[in-house]
Amino acid sequence: MKHYGLIGEHLGHSLSVPIHEVIFRTLGLDADYQLIEIPRDHFSDTLPRVLTNFDGLNVTIPYKKDVLPFLDSLSPVARNVGAVNTVQIGGTITGYNTDVRGFSDMLRLSGIHVKGKPCFILGTGGASLAVFSALQTLGAKSITFVSRSPSGEQIGYSDLPEQFSGILVNCTPAGMYPDTASCPIPDDLLPGVLSRAEGVADLIYNPPQTRLTHAASIRGIPNCTGLPMLICQAIEAERVWQGHDLPDSLYDAVYQEVSHLL
Repeated sequence: MKHYGLIGEHLGHSLSVPIHEVIFRTLGLDADYQLIEIPRDHFSDTLPRVLTNFDGLNVTIPYKKDVLPFLDSLSPVARNVGAVNTVQIGGTITGYNTDVRGFSDMLRLSGIHVKGKPCFILGTGGASLAVFSALQTLGAKSITFVSRSPSGEQIGYSDLPEQFSGILVNCTPAGMYPDTASCPIPDDLLPGVLSRAEGVADLIYNPPQTRLTHAASIRGIPNCTGLPMLICQAIEAERVWQGHDLPDSLYDAVYQEVSHLL
C-alpha cells in the first residue's frame, strides 16, 4: 500500500482525505491519505521523519515555502512560483506546485476569462504566488497585489475603488468557515469595487459561497469559490505521484461525492 498525506498547521477543515479517497477508489489504487498537523515550532524536527514514511505529500498553510530547504529538486513551475504544494518522494524528493494548474482549471470551469484584462490579487501569501503565475500564463494584461501592509508596487485596500477594474481574486482567509460573515474588502468599498468587476474568484471553498462571491452573484458578475481548484490541484498531484495522465471523468466523480460535504 502507498501512503500519502497533507502537512499543515491546522487541518480540521480539510476535504483532502475524502477527495483523495474518491480518486483511489475510482482508479483502483491501493493507497491511503492522512492529515498530518505539524506545529510551527516542531516543523524542522518533524518533517524529515514524515518524509521517510510517505510516498507523496501535499503541503498547505503555512509551509508552502518552509518545505523548500528539505527538497532535492523543484519542478520548473514550482521554481517559478517559489512555493510548493506537492512533494514526490522516491529516490529523490521533488517539489511541485499543482495550485497553478488547479487555479487555471477553476477559472476555465467557471467561465472567467482573464486574457487581456487587468487582475488584482487580494493577499500576498503562498497561494497568491501560484495565482500570479497562472494569471501570467493565461495572458493577464496586468497583475496587481493588494495588501493590508503594502510595499513596493503593491497597493492597499483603500486604493481599490480608484485603481481596480477587471478580475478580482481573493487569496486571503477572510470569509472562510467559521468566520463566514467577514469579507476581504471593507463594506464601504465593496459596491464601488464590484461595479467595475468582470469576474471574481475566491480561493475559499468552505463555505461554498462567500460574502464576496454572493455580492458578485447578485450583481450578475461571473464568480467562483475554491472547491474546483481544490479538486483539480489534487488530481494534478495524483498525476505526479502515479506518473501518468488520469481520465477527464475523474473531476466529475470527485465533485459529485465531496460537494455535499460542505
